[in-house]
Amino acid sequence: MNLKVLLFTAAFFFSFASSAGEVNSWDCNKFDGAKIISGDGEFLGVLGAVWMTDSIFNDSSEYASTWSQTSIYNQNSDYGSSFSNLSAFNESASNPPMILGDYGLVGYLSIGPSWDSERFSPYDIKYTCDWD
Repeated sequence: MNLKVLLFTAAFFFSFASSAGEVNSWDCNKFDGAKIISGDGEFLGVLGAVWMTDSIFNDSSEYASTWSQTSIYNQNSDYGSSFSNLSAFNESASNPPMILGDYGLVGYLSIGPSWDSERFSPYDIKYTCDWD
């Protein structure tokens, strides 16, 4: 009997952990147009389709470039470095960019850790919401 309880509990927690931070298609509305604000207060663009001027997915936007200091895709900036605590691409960042929607904090733009359900990968958002 104890083995069944243990297996059920393990399966329950594993299923929760494997879906934490996952982007689902029904989440796209809360991300659409949401502002990306760094941990130190810098505006880093918005989430949305590639045609949006300030979208982090618009290749012509400074917020999607690899050279802009306010882009998460600049590996030499605080917001794109794999070592910075302010970066979306540092899985262990203590202060990753915030995703702010119409009603406040939606979560954090970050590649990890996978167990943190408040962190959402920019790659997952772009793919799931079909914003490429």
